[in-house]
Amino acid sequence: MNPPPTAPLEDPPAPETAIARDEPPMCTATHPEEPPLVDLDVLHDLEQQLDGRSAVLGFVGDFADLWASRYTRVAEALGTGDDEAAMDALLSLKASASMVGATRLAARAEDIESAMKRGDAGDGSTFLPSLSSCGRLTLQALQEDYVTPSDAD
Repeated sequence: MNPPPTAPLEDPPAPETAIARDEPPMCTATHPEEPPLVDLDVLHDLEQQLDGRSAVLGFVGDFADLWASRYTRVAEALGTGDDEAAMDALLSLKASASMVGATRLAARAEDIESAMKRGDAGDGSTFLPSLSSCGRLTLQALQEDYVTPSDAD
């Protein structure tokens, strides 16, 4: 496990092949039922399970460090039409996002998974800009809301 992050959590730019449009859509709430970017209750529950905040900070750091590779796995699998690899990568992303409280990112992964199961995913590239944007915003929210919150509650 990585030590607690001291620098801002950032993800590297997405692979050029994964961007279907010039400007990816933002991962903003489109309707009231949209989950939050980060559910801090999940992280606080994890603190209780792991006996402290420092272990969870390490877990959040690991999640941030692995975001780019997880996204790349999804993008490459969708790009090559390897549905089995895409489903595996999406399940991995969804599970890890859920564990770290990244509820909107987990929902995006589940949306792609559901579209694939229905046969509505096409080549999958239409989902990638939103997934990339959501990942970036999630890392930012984790940094601002959990790693270095402005208020000391």
